[in-house]
Amino acid sequence: MSAASRRRLQHLLQWSPPRYPLLGLMALALALFYSSAPPLPLRLAGALAFTGAVLMLPAGGVAYAMATTPLYLIPAAIDVSGRTLLLPLHEVALLITVGMVAVRHALLWVMGASPDGALLTPAGAPIPRVTYVPHVLLLVAGIAGVLIAVPEGRGAALREFRWLVVEPLLFYGLLHQQQRCGLVMGAFVLSGALVALVGLAQFVGLDLVPWIGEKRAFSDNVIAIDGVRRVTSVYGHPNNLGLYLERVWPLAAALAAGIGRTAHGWQRATKVNVLFFAVCALITLSGVVVSFSRGAWLASALAAIVLATGWLVQRSASASSAGNHLVRRLPLLPGGALIVMVIALALTLRGGPGGGSTDARLLLWQESFAYLQRAPLGLGLDQFYYYHNPEYGRSLIDPSLVGTSEQFAAHPHNLLLEAWLNLGPVGTLALGWLLLRFYRRALAALPAGGDPALPGALAAMSAGVLHGLVDRFYFVPDLAFVFWLLLAIAEQRQCDTMNNP
Repeated sequence: MSAASRRRLQHLLQWSPPRYPLLGLMALALALFYSSAPPLPLRLAGALAFTGAVLMLPAGGVAYAMATTPLYLIPAAIDVSGRTLLLPLHEVALLITVGMVAVRHALLWVMGASPDGALLTPAGAPIPRVTYVPHVLLLVAGIAGVLIAVPEGRGAALREFRWLVVEPLLFYGLLHQQQRCGLVMGAFVLSGALVALVGLAQFVGLDLVPWIGEKRAFSDNVIAIDGVRRVTSVYGHPNNLGLYLERVWPLAAALAAGIGRTAHGWQRATKVNVLFFAVCALITLSGVVVSFSRGAWLASALAAIVLATGWLVQRSASASSAGNHLVRRLPLLPGGALIVMVIALALTLRGGPGGGSTDARLLLWQESFAYLQRAPLGLGLDQFYYYHNPEYGRSLIDPSLVGTSEQFAAHPHNLLLEAWLNLGPVGTLALGWLLLRFYRRALAALPAGGDPALPGALAAMSAGVLHGLVDRFYFVPDLAFVFWLLLAIAEQRQCDTMNNP
């Protein structure tokens, strides 16, 4: 390659294209690939166009990987040689982005130019040796979780290793390579709003899911349980809808309030950002309501308390210097009122804390402890079903669950038990290490202020932990990606959230 050609290529790679037109092009290209109506060559052309756009704007690829994770049950179907390939859209976007980032770095390295800057750590900052120990432990535990899987469950274990270990780590690595984080958080919030709108439409009798694609789930899109009409949106169960949205609305609310409070003046763009995040927060919180998930309701109430407390801490320095101690208490009042209202609503509409599936969960926990006594190193990734279901001959299921829907449960409905059964003690240690690191860093950075996303990240993670005590916390693609995004927010040093949602 001549020197002139090398300079032109370097200029192209380091050129900053107009973001929003390019993001629109990426959306159209992904939609073309995702739709089953066009012929295969046209769909592949859409994937190729997305690839070219990601080469110019890698942050857009990361954002679309995050935004499309809720569609993991509605994959793109590609017919090749009489076979149907099911490709989750988030996986396609992620792997294309990883490939294009690698290409960019290789080309820049060959030309002697500096690679793209890092998002979450300052350039040239020393990295402590223990920083990536939990990441390595998680990877090792995932490999072990595949090796110990039963023969009929080996395919499921390999899929979960790809979805829940390798790809979330790649996503986290991409966050460190991009220069902007506001785009990814904006995509996350927007995806939650769209998922909630699909659920709200189902609640009023309009099911949009068949227009999106074929959902690979056995349940109906609207389920009548405990005398209420519960919606699933793009998920297989209403609880999954609640699990995702309870993590979205606190971040959206924090960004809306944080932008409005700290912006210098009220320029037109700032007003648009505030409106965007505020509307998304309202829509996603409404989606939590129509999920009729008691766990999501209570988790959202806790999120409101954490969010109010986070705002209080960020404002306490100035309030303390002025001697205004009353300001410290006022933000807690609406959060306290909200938690009382939500608990009362939950107990009224869903039959109290002892109703519903509480008894089944207790039996699943007892059964899980029995499996851990047999296999202290865990069962392997996504292997609970192959032990729990009596059809496979390994079950310790309680007889009262046989013949019910709980016979086909795929997880024990508890974050600690699920982590240990899937990843063993090493993987459980890794996830616990990362979670403790999140809270340590987030709580340490909170008093400094300046980051409007931080109270929302704390509230979202706290909601996930509380709900995870009786349901899932990490082991589905969307929740895994959210987990790593929240970790990234707690680790960031400089972020363009204020001006680049």
